[in-house]
Amino acid sequence: MSKNNLPIKIILQKTDDIFSNPGGGKTKFFSEVTPQLQIDISNKFEFLLEYYNDVFEENENIPAIGKVIVKPEAIAKSHKPDDLCRNCPIIGTEDLNEIYIKVKKKSIQETVKLVMNPPSIKFKANMTAVSDIQPIKADEKITSSLALAAQSDFSSIKNNIKVKIFDFDDDFDNAQIWDYINRKITLLGLHDNCELITYGEHIKFFKIGINSYEDIINIASINGVKSVDFFQEYSLPKDDFSSTDLKMLLEHEYTDSEVSIGIIDGGISADNPYLKPYIIAREEYVSEVYRNPHHATFIASTIQYGNLLNGISSPTCHRFKFVDIIAMPNSDKKFGPTDSISEYDLMDIIEEVMEKYSHSTKIWNISLGIEDKPCSGTMSDLGVFLDYIQDKYHVQMFVSSGNINDLPLRTWPPQSGLGEHDRLISPADSVRALTVGSVALFESDDSIVKFNEPSPFSRRGPGANYVVKPDIVDYGGNLSTTYCIDGLGVKGLDPEGNIIEGNGTSYSNPRALQKFASIYEEMLDPNLLLAKAMLVHSARMNSRELLDEKPDNIKYYGFGIPSPNVQEILQCSEDEVTLVFMQKISQGSHLEMYDFPYPKSLIKNGKYIGEIGMTLAYLPPLDERYGREYCRTNIDVSFGTYSYSQNGKVDYKGQVPLETKWDEKFEAARVEHGFKWSPIKSYYRKLKKGIQLADGWKLRIDMTARNGSYIPSQEFVLIVTIKDPNGNDIYSEIATGLRERGYITNNLETRYQARQRQ
Repeated sequence: MSKNNLPIKIILQKTDDIFSNPGGGKTKFFSEVTPQLQIDISNKFEFLLEYYNDVFEENENIPAIGKVIVKPEAIAKSHKPDDLCRNCPIIGTEDLNEIYIKVKKKSIQETVKLVMNPPSIKFKANMTAVSDIQPIKADEKITSSLALAAQSDFSSIKNNIKVKIFDFDDDFDNAQIWDYINRKITLLGLHDNCELITYGEHIKFFKIGINSYEDIINIASINGVKSVDFFQEYSLPKDDFSSTDLKMLLEHEYTDSEVSIGIIDGGISADNPYLKPYIIAREEYVSEVYRNPHHATFIASTIQYGNLLNGISSPTCHRFKFVDIIAMPNSDKKFGPTDSISEYDLMDIIEEVMEKYSHSTKIWNISLGIEDKPCSGTMSDLGVFLDYIQDKYHVQMFVSSGNINDLPLRTWPPQSGLGEHDRLISPADSVRALTVGSVALFESDDSIVKFNEPSPFSRRGPGANYVVKPDIVDYGGNLSTTYCIDGLGVKGLDPEGNIIEGNGTSYSNPRALQKFASIYEEMLDPNLLLAKAMLVHSARMNSRELLDEKPDNIKYYGFGIPSPNVQEILQCSEDEVTLVFMQKISQGSHLEMYDFPYPKSLIKNGKYIGEIGMTLAYLPPLDERYGREYCRTNIDVSFGTYSYSQNGKVDYKGQVPLETKWDEKFEAARVEHGFKWSPIKSYYRKLKKGIQLADGWKLRIDMTARNGSYIPSQEFVLIVTIKDPNGNDIYSEIATGLRERGYITNNLETRYQARQRQ
């Protein structure tokens, strides 16, 4: 086997790696419990009773909603006021410091009694964590986008109102509230134009036709209604194609792949001779007159020929199969009649398609978004839906981060004053999807940005609750300062098979998908989560310098640009070792792998040197009821050094990521800057100055579940790469060290390695 084609090592879990982790924090007081504090909190609960008096007079068993606002320093799960809310249970969250509680007449009265006579130390501590308690008022439920749309073009939304209902986490209470709301809608005269739409257990909403803005206010005033919005309309992104004179033969060495890729878009041209042979199935949801195949054709050609057309060297080339879903109508007036598709129709199409094809087609491209709906702190409805789809059908979706279509376009470094203008758009916030932004491949003297800099139109993160989005970036084009594309876009094919240029995250998205599909194809035992982790890990290791310049760059680059060389991703060389941990962690325990064989050749002048990269990926349970707490588990990983003190205790210091003392120790800081609750984490450190020698190295993996959640076990993939910048053979050293220390390993076998042995 070649010195540059050494297998990645899979590390198997041992029972003696598992240690008990009792967890839990100390009871903490954030102020003194005074009589005045007791009166203040009692009054706030009494106000809830007064506010919902009409509801309770009608039926005291109808549940209502209270919003508890906790102090910023008390948002960690160990400080959640669950004891204070023992009779008014927590049923969801919105922002990090906002908690929804279920209230009834009797439960409020019982809580007031306890507040005046606190039953426990924890109850008292919970009281000091509370800043305010409020009802949910009608104006809070009407989204700003709905209010704006109603003012500008009411006729476009009046038959398209989306009403979401609180989930009270109790079958009886939910039945009560749905019956209650149905009665209120009937009394408003809106029942005949009301439809219930459901997906899975938790995605439920009403579609209601209305006659006036007053109807919106009346709906929002109904107890139990969570939000009132309209269903977004989707259309194909506006493309700016430019023809070129470039001529290139597409006949070159390639490998036919059994992997099929689904493209949900405007349809791949049936007239393109280079793509037609690879279309194995097609579903048509758009009438002929409204079809525009330009966008989907360019996407498919990027997957199939993108490297070749753009002069990007790649040792292997796969020809994938396509499942062509024609779902998006034409939006370009220059092409013909235009149309759009509503959010709920798109959801129906996606689920119908998954029912039919997900058993054989595991990788899907969705290059669309809502231009006027930037992502905020909580998940978008379509983002939640795509997560539900990926969980139910075990597929991996690729979603573009979205394009900035209005001036100003972003320069690099970013100019000031952009605000939220360039934030990514729904459904790019999907947690399960791999979201892809764009960087420039070509540059000129007057291009807005230079090679490998974020494209001026590429939208940035973070996603909901500071989850890293885009996950990665790839080449999607550039523009001149006069907004010309010629020579600066990426190249693809038009419907007839001509080579053209285009710009957009729509085209960086399939480039990243192609790499993922190639990784998936090369695995003898294909695994979606492992392929995702490998792709992100490659991006982080391939973009060390880009991301190390400035921490804020992660908003624009995600974890970086994956290597186009898939064999490089799936193998090791003598001077670089990649280890994969595909394991499980249980709640109430943590994993510790002691005595890791850090190579002796990476000790210089009495210090550890080298480069270390680490990527963690897992699939946390999700719950859209909890807003910014949507991801219900957090897994942390640390690779570091330990020493035995004189009293025999172990002193441990995390080196990757470098152990950080959060000055405020607040949850918000860990979430925003430390990847907490993010389902993908990736780190890199170059030990430039070296670090002090210790007794050994170890890996530690911890899992934390949200307050009130019980997760028996959680699967994860951890990838660790150790590199010697001086080119020494550390592969053999680490492989031998692992065997000698009792680590159980297998090789990650690939089709490429199998072919090389033949």
